[in-house]
Amino acid sequence: MDEENMTKSEEQQPLSLQKALQQCELVQNMIDLSISNLEGLRTKCATSNDLTQKEIRTLESKLVKYFSRQLSCKKKVALQERNAELDGFPQLRHWFRIVDVRKEVLEEITPGQLSLEDLLEMTDEQVCETVEKYGANREECARLNASLSCLRNVHMSGEQARGMETRPQHIGLGSSRFPCLCCRPG
Repeated sequence: MDEENMTKSEEQQPLSLQKALQQCELVQNMIDLSISNLEGLRTKCATSNDLTQKEIRTLESKLVKYFSRQLSCKKKVALQERNAELDGFPQLRHWFRIVDVRKEVLEEITPGQLSLEDLLEMTDEQVCETVEKYGANREECARLNASLSCLRNVHMSGEQARGMETRPQHIGLGSSRFPCLCCRPG
């Protein structure tokens, strides 16, 4: 998949439901692999090592772009054509894993009760109020808000769709031991 080399006209073209599902599933495979690698780096490698930290930040940045890609694909399908399968992308549980929100918090959320898109539409205060209802602590809330801000910036700017180079910015996606880099215009 070469989403970084799409032209602006391709990015703006509507997609059929089937094409959007295919793209979202392909991106989901990349997300699954990247999350697995990210969690391995966080748990099995010396996180104080510069190389490990760089790899963690690189994976986090890629994951933000992958989630943005899923949001873009979904947005290109007319509302009346969307189905439950497409509405399942992007997956909130995967976003919580990237941000390092405890599994217990996500388990409190009934499927369909809250989505990543819902969180993206909220203010920082609303996000905190919402996730605290499910047991999130202040540190998790802060990481979640920072990560959502990063995703909004990447998604709204369309950097990944236009293939623009991005420069990392510290925002702390992971736990405090695992600062992440987010993308911003270079």
